[in-house]
Amino acid sequence: MSARRIAFRIALRRVRHDRRRTLGLTAALLIPLTLAVALVTLRATGELPQDIRVAAAFGQSANVLRNHDLVSEQGVEQAMAGAPGALAKAAGKDIKVHAEVDGRLPVSSGGLQVDSFGYGLELDRPVHRGRFAMTEGRAPRAEHEVALSSTVAERLKTEVGDRVRLGKGKTDVEVTGIAAIPTDTLRKFVLATPLTVAREAPSPSSAGQGGSVAGGQNSTSVVWFTPNAITPETAKAMAESGWRSEPRPDSVADSDNSGSLLPQESASAWILGLVVLVLGELGLVMGAVYAIVVRSNRRELGLLAAAGAGPKTRRSVITHQGFFVGLIATALAMAIGVGAAWLLRPWAAERSGEIWGTLRLDTTATAVLAVLGIVTPAIAARIAARGVGGDVVAALRDQAHFETGTPRRGQVLLGSLLTCGLLLIVAGGALKAAFTVMIGGLALVIGTGMLVARILPSTGNRADGFPLMQRIGARLLARSASRSATMGTVVASLTVLAGLVLAAMGGLTAEVGKTYRPNSPEGSAFAYATKMPQTSTVAAMADALGSDRLVFMTLAAPPVPKTPTPDGSPWTFWGEFQTTTQLSEDRPTSVMVVKEADLPALLDRAATTEETRTLAAGGAMVMDKRLAPGGKVALTAPESPVTGAGQPQMLQVSLDAVVSQSRSDYRNFPAVYVTTAGLKAMGGIEQPNSAYFYLPKPAGSISTEQEDRAREVLASDIGSGYFTLEVERGPVAAEVLRSTTVGSAVALMLVAATLAFLTVALATQEMRPDLSALAAAGADRRFRSLLTGVYAGQVTLLGVGMGMVVTAAVTPALLAALEVGWSLWPWLGLAGASAGTVAAAVLAGWIGGSRVTTLLRAVR
Repeated sequence: MSARRIAFRIALRRVRHDRRRTLGLTAALLIPLTLAVALVTLRATGELPQDIRVAAAFGQSANVLRNHDLVSEQGVEQAMAGAPGALAKAAGKDIKVHAEVDGRLPVSSGGLQVDSFGYGLELDRPVHRGRFAMTEGRAPRAEHEVALSSTVAERLKTEVGDRVRLGKGKTDVEVTGIAAIPTDTLRKFVLATPLTVAREAPSPSSAGQGGSVAGGQNSTSVVWFTPNAITPETAKAMAESGWRSEPRPDSVADSDNSGSLLPQESASAWILGLVVLVLGELGLVMGAVYAIVVRSNRRELGLLAAAGAGPKTRRSVITHQGFFVGLIATALAMAIGVGAAWLLRPWAAERSGEIWGTLRLDTTATAVLAVLGIVTPAIAARIAARGVGGDVVAALRDQAHFETGTPRRGQVLLGSLLTCGLLLIVAGGALKAAFTVMIGGLALVIGTGMLVARILPSTGNRADGFPLMQRIGARLLARSASRSATMGTVVASLTVLAGLVLAAMGGLTAEVGKTYRPNSPEGSAFAYATKMPQTSTVAAMADALGSDRLVFMTLAAPPVPKTPTPDGSPWTFWGEFQTTTQLSEDRPTSVMVVKEADLPALLDRAATTEETRTLAAGGAMVMDKRLAPGGKVALTAPESPVTGAGQPQMLQVSLDAVVSQSRSDYRNFPAVYVTTAGLKAMGGIEQPNSAYFYLPKPAGSISTEQEDRAREVLASDIGSGYFTLEVERGPVAAEVLRSTTVGSAVALMLVAATLAFLTVALATQEMRPDLSALAAAGADRRFRSLLTGVYAGQVTLLGVGMGMVVTAAVTPALLAALEVGWSLWPWLGLAGASAGTVAAAVLAGWIGGSRVTTLLRAVR
């Protein structure tokens, strides 16, 4: 029988007979490999094909047409009816089109109203196929039928077959299905026929009939889809009549890239980076484990040497064990990883806001992971077995010095790892390559571990001031520097990976928060209506929102025009006072009229003497010092209504102003306030058809049900008027990133803690000589178990410390690669995860120590 075959059979027998060790080795490899397989599978499943993304925006049309002038001049319904003729006239030929009407369309049911968006289209037509997906029921086909998004249906507590009320209408319609946008399942919307949305959604504003600042934000639009291809010459001729043509693209940009950890890297770079990271991490884990296994089997390897087996055969035995363990772990990881991805698919799809199809495997990445899972432990075992050719007598005596060292080669390797790691980190940050930075961090971890292994032996005599248990543990740490540094490097690598992921996710979350402009102060509610509600409605709305601090405001306007509107109807809106200094292009600074009694709720504090005195004297209170340079605020308003013909004469007014806060960055929240005294000084009146409401953040947060109930209360009074009600809850993207970060922290903590548990549990077997000496000296079982736990905790704490230092060094480059800012709270999460890892290691050491002391008694 050949030596190779003998080694193969011995290795197979060791794997079968020593089941506890095989289980530990398999678990150490199984955990990171399973996680990698699950993530790769979820990523492949979550990549929506481009044809689905294009269909969600364009359906099956060849071109999308728009004509804003036609809709504004004729109205939605007339534009829909006259579009085919107007289009044929502009293009010089007939073009088949199908209209889609889009606009704000609230839905009410059971005393609740959801502020949703309406899409009016005939979804059964081939040209619209792919725009929406029906997850339940069918698409609406008649004017009395609608389909709701799952978000709207959940908030209204409605199902297929129930009846709801749309927009300004009083007629109930039937819910025929639940729909979703394949690329955005979180959106609140309702599907109906084009005519239904045209009649129930607000129409584009016209002179004399429009709203003010907030009211002008919501106009119904019409989009025409055509299956006909339009040539550039035809599109140019159509453009002269106001038609804009958008051809169907081959692909659309992924709007979710802003939340991706790797926004700019290609799929090949992603796979390469994943391979290197998994290879490095698995190599570290398996290298540490097999180094411990080889040391703990010195006596068995010595017996093989005494029986005539040469160093090559003994190394082959250990290498074959690594191969068998890798084969078992890889098979299990593939099955468990794919199963975990299948279970997590609905949750991941919901969090991403997309409709994912059936589970898809990334064959290339999965095959690479399979090869890594089999080859890595074999290589790690081969490297760890380099010392089996050492002193056979020392091995038979189970002594610690069983391997030879190469100091010079180690110094070269240490310097190379540290240098390469730093270069990769700097290059990755400069080139915006996140994976390059993480690979450099992993190299830096390995180099740091080698450096610590050289430093640890000199630290044993510096623990004299520690308590007895910690002093003995520290000396064990120094005495077995190679073993301690090996385990510490594994923990450090996991700490670095967890820290970098958390830092990146925290930076992305903070970046979303920086670019987000809130509508009003956090947790508050802000409403606007084009009709003045009754006093009882205001009280009922405040009760629905759970607070009695509702502030009622009106818009300061110039006197009512004496001339009639162009169509002879009464004026409903004729202008407003605004500051001549604008805070931003998209934010007109209107002037609001408030009561002095409402100032504490508006300011969320008591009004100062200067504020009340200025308002009582006919001055203004501003929430941004940029609006009142020199203590004066300049206001302007149209002297005559704006009808679209020429420039109106403008009134100019200047008021004394008191600055209540230095800056206001809210999107719609008013920034200038006057009382009736200030309104009189301006020569204006309160706009009778514009009402504003503000509710500061109550003691408890405003729930979505309270918001919907307040909206329904206001809608029942406003009737056909327009209104909005928004509760400021912050950016949705930040919340998604925050929850993802928490999930990542928990997952990484569990992985790190489990690996630390397994590695330390295997390492405690090597402490048997030390524990035997303590038992001979009279130390009881409890003391020895606690000592093992303390030693495990110290080793893990060493690894966590190494990981924290490397993470702090690598994070700036990673944030530069992702082009995001720094955030504090991910570091708090990393500290919590590190504490959990140390606790798991202490528990592993204590359990492992108990088992070893039991074995010692059995030996005696």
